Amino acid sequence: MTGEERMENKFKFGRIVVVSYRLPFKIEHRGRSTKFKQSSGGLVSAILSLSKGMENLKLPGSTDKLFWAGISDTREADFPLLKSHTPDFELAPIQLARGLNDQYYGGFCNSIIWPLFHYFPSLVNYDESHFRAYKKANTRFLEVLAEHIRPDDFIWINDYQLFLLPAMIRELYPNANIGFFLHIPFPNYEIFRLLPHSWEETVLKGMLGADLVGFHTLDYALYFKKAVSNVLGYESTSDHVLLEDRLVGVGAFPIGIDFIQFNRASCESKEVEKKHRTLKSQVGENKLIFSIDRLDYTKGMLQRLHAYEYFLGKYPQWHNKVIYNMVVIPSRDSIKRYREMKKEIEATVGRINGKFGSLAWLPIVYQYKSLSFSELVALYSSSDIGLITPLRDGMNLVSKEYIASQTSKQGVLILSEMAGAASELSEAFLINPVDKKEVADTIHKALVLPDREKSILTKRMQKRIKDYDVYTWALDFIDSLIQMKKEQEKRKVTPITRPIKQEILSRYTDAGKRVIFLDYDGTLVPFSKVPELAIPNNHLLNILSRLSRIPQNNVVIISGRDRDFLDEWFHGSRMTLIAEHGAFIRYPDGDWANELTEGQAWKEKITPILQKYMDQNRGSFLENKAASIAWHYRNLPGEIGKSKANDLLNEIQPIIAEDGCLQVLGGNKVIEIKQSGYDKGVSALKILKTMPYDFVFAMGDDRTDEELFKALPQDAVTVKVGMTSSYARYNIRGQGAVRHFLIELIKNG
Repeated sequence: MTGEERMENKFKFGRIVVVSYRLPFKIEHRGRSTKFKQSSGGLVSAILSLSKGMENLKLPGSTDKLFWAGISDTREADFPLLKSHTPDFELAPIQLARGLNDQYYGGFCNSIIWPLFHYFPSLVNYDESHFRAYKKANTRFLEVLAEHIRPDDFIWINDYQLFLLPAMIRELYPNANIGFFLHIPFPNYEIFRLLPHSWEETVLKGMLGADLVGFHTLDYALYFKKAVSNVLGYESTSDHVLLEDRLVGVGAFPIGIDFIQFNRASCESKEVEKKHRTLKSQVGENKLIFSIDRLDYTKGMLQRLHAYEYFLGKYPQWHNKVIYNMVVIPSRDSIKRYREMKKEIEATVGRINGKFGSLAWLPIVYQYKSLSFSELVALYSSSDIGLITPLRDGMNLVSKEYIASQTSKQGVLILSEMAGAASELSEAFLINPVDKKEVADTIHKALVLPDREKSILTKRMQKRIKDYDVYTWALDFIDSLIQMKKEQEKRKVTPITRPIKQEILSRYTDAGKRVIFLDYDGTLVPFSKVPELAIPNNHLLNILSRLSRIPQNNVVIISGRDRDFLDEWFHGSRMTLIAEHGAFIRYPDGDWANELTEGQAWKEKITPILQKYMDQNRGSFLENKAASIAWHYRNLPGEIGKSKANDLLNEIQPIIAEDGCLQVLGGNKVIEIKQSGYDKGVSALKILKTMPYDFVFAMGDDRTDEELFKALPQDAVTVKVGMTSSYARYNIRGQGAVRHFLIELIKNG
């Protein structure tokens, strides 16, 4: 069995353990009747679809049943009845005291996180007691899960009510397989930083307890990484956050729907057809516009009503020809703010109907109720326009369900650009939900759009949401977590202990031909405020000289430094020199060879931007090399340096993407731009091709050395300087230990 096959077997999950604030079902007693009821929300809809088609996931080793833990509104005596209604699930009901839940869910979750993460900071009610309740509630989830967790479980934690749970589980079970998915937006840093500092840190550290943190859109993932960088100081790549001891994956996974379920129901279900006929008889020849939202201020319902009123005033030709069916699903109406909003919505509906309506025609049909599946699909498939205009929404599955349900007729989706779904459904009519003129004009445009155009736009969106449905979403997330676990295994921290050192030295001694790759800054010498001052002293030069004079050894200095610097200090040595991360190579007694194929015209675009950052940030400086240009910010205060570096990366990224032949290197407090196609790994492989080596050794300290570690053969001895996760097989405590190790190599000849 190969190493890769062993790793495949290692990361097969036995169960999918879903953890969310509430269970998907509850038992309600009304008088003498008992009712089994499904909870509302996109998460519940998605996971229930998933549970009905577990075979679609094709996960080797997984069981057919989902295990779901969450708070239950069902009284404890009814738990057996609840479980008997859910044969596809194993349920772990969690109960919280009412007072605790009020402060946890009603307080921290819905009076702090919900408004802040949806960009309503003026509605946030900061209360330290709510945060204490939040921590206590997350601890209660941990206590219940601890009774059920198995070593091979995939623990899938969902949403903002459980930010702290991943780190709590990680502390108790260091090797657990943990994914965290956020179903609401993650805000930009300027909004997120409105949380008190201790809350910021606790929330981010809690999320980073997971192996993989998922969001609906790439923007949310980028905002999260920036918050992590600014608050906790951790570096990140395009898809990782680099902690001290491990990697955490970060990615965008836009949640999907069961496309086939909605699409087939709209044209094959007899119940839907019956509801459809009823709707048709009620609407007649009028055009039908619909919206359906949970009662919440983030949904933009009042702004939508004002836009519809503006439409009726601007386009009187549509009077008596269009009906807007506004469905509001009851939610949190025990909260004063929501009750007041409901009253305002109803008053606005009444005012608009009174202003424009007649005995024969009401421009708005308002319903405050939940709809059955057949009623919902009938409404979707009967409507000429889906008017989905939230002020901010993590995803919005209604927009996808509406598109999936377009079969016999083709409707038009008008969608807020503030919804996460807008990044996928680009063929929809995207609008700013607070611009009532734009919304009104778009409604008119949608009503007169030719059927052929409707069909083309709808089919494009249908293909996309069919290809990336709820099963693809779940499998993508789970597969990404498996890949993350493999990556962690490759990059785990393994200190060089005495036995490991003896094994390395024994291999070194027995080898007939050896190659030793050594990074310069941070490995052979400590960093300096000014790179020119980080020069080798006589002690280091003596060590390198002795090591390179051993006949079996080929010592290679593989550095980001330029040719002039390496020539100044190592000219005449028996070492191979690699400058500027591989742009230039010089073998002993030879001349510098240029490995580049392209010119340097790209610098004309990049240099002015870097110059601006140097001018604006006193203490930073540029290093202009033959094949690259670097901005050093090691002399800036920590938080300022990280923030400015992030700003610079955001500014140059479009140029990098457009050029296609450039690469950004993030080193130790330096951002360097160079041509792509060469790096330390590519250069090392060229050295290895010159002759067969029995012993391959490499030492490096920063991200540029990771390419070197990845490229070298599996049996190479690779050493990361510093106790951080790496592709290197081993870690050494710090730069000061490097020379001692090289002396050990010299002693063993």
